[in-house]
Amino acid sequence: MTSCFFGVVVVFVFAATTVGVVSVISATEPEEHLIDFGNGTVRTLSHVEWKHIIENGEGGRYMEITKYPSPQMMKDGSNLLRSYPSKPAHKGEVDAILSELDGQDIINRIANLSDFNNRYYQAESGADAVNWLMRQYKDVAQGRSDVTVELFVHDWVQPSIIVTIEGDVNADEYDEIVILGGHIDSIALGGSPLTARAPGADDDGSGSATVFEVFRSLIKAAYKPTRTVQFHAYSAEEVGLLGSQDIANAYANQKKDVYSMMQFDMTGYPKSDAKIGLIRDHVSANLSDCVAMLIDEYTVIGYENSKCGYACSDHASWNRNGYPSSFPFEVGFGGDNPYIHTSKDTVDRVSLERVEQFARLGVAYVVELAGSV
Repeated sequence: MTSCFFGVVVVFVFAATTVGVVSVISATEPEEHLIDFGNGTVRTLSHVEWKHIIENGEGGRYMEITKYPSPQMMKDGSNLLRSYPSKPAHKGEVDAILSELDGQDIINRIANLSDFNNRYYQAESGADAVNWLMRQYKDVAQGRSDVTVELFVHDWVQPSIIVTIEGDVNADEYDEIVILGGHIDSIALGGSPLTARAPGADDDGSGSATVFEVFRSLIKAAYKPTRTVQFHAYSAEEVGLLGSQDIANAYANQKKDVYSMMQFDMTGYPKSDAKIGLIRDHVSANLSDCVAMLIDEYTVIGYENSKCGYACSDHASWNRNGYPSSFPFEVGFGGDNPYIHTSKDTVDRVSLERVEQFARLGVAYVVELAGSV
């Protein structure tokens, strides 16, 4: 089996005030794909079969495990049994930071991301979108020596972004990492994804922009965490969680201690008061219970428990490597945006009020789990 996915992963680190430029990497697709469709169904597909799934609009419900058929299991999975707060401990500080949130800023950033023809992981426009978002992070982080912006370069065109706010070096929890993530790539199924128009406003411009707004509000409030906090924008989620698998596997190999990971994948639909769908499979039960408490405490729309039935977003990459993850979805699974993976996934269909609620959850998650100095 030959595959471009078996190359070397390189990480570029930039100071918060510098700007890096992504170089486009040419890549050859693998001859075979090992695909996990969920519920114990794993199949090997030829590249022609895999391409048929995407080009005929049948993709999306799978995890590609070609590169990582056996994941690195951090601490033999004992991390998944970690305990988390059962009630707020930093409510005053969270409430103060929530006043810095700007829902219109989220909508504007979704519109900017949607302006790229697509953000497909093999398209130059996908790399361009990463460069654009990276510059946004760097602009906000100016003057903060404890903030770094990294590009995690994969064996395909589009890299991922990792932004870090360093924790308190004098704290016992300094090495523990709290992650808030979303995916920056987009896809239109039923044609050539390399050239097809895929604005990806909700999927997942909304999650990427919401994660960014959480970061922006924390920096504006001069927030400094006890635990180290990271904000991730993953490449190649739409083709089997490839980007987050690279990163989660690298963290496990390096024995990094991820205290928690929460994924924002689609935060903007519908324009109603429907409850958040709190996904309960491929996640940490204890962390998800904590997220449920945060939803009740800091949002007005509440939640309902839900399941995907397969590894439906990047949280699953972390769970598979023995790291505790959670996934609050825009609604109960199956009631989500019907326009995703098409040219009709546009910003006019995104709810400002809903992305604001997810941003509130994101701020609460970071401050309550990472603490503050």
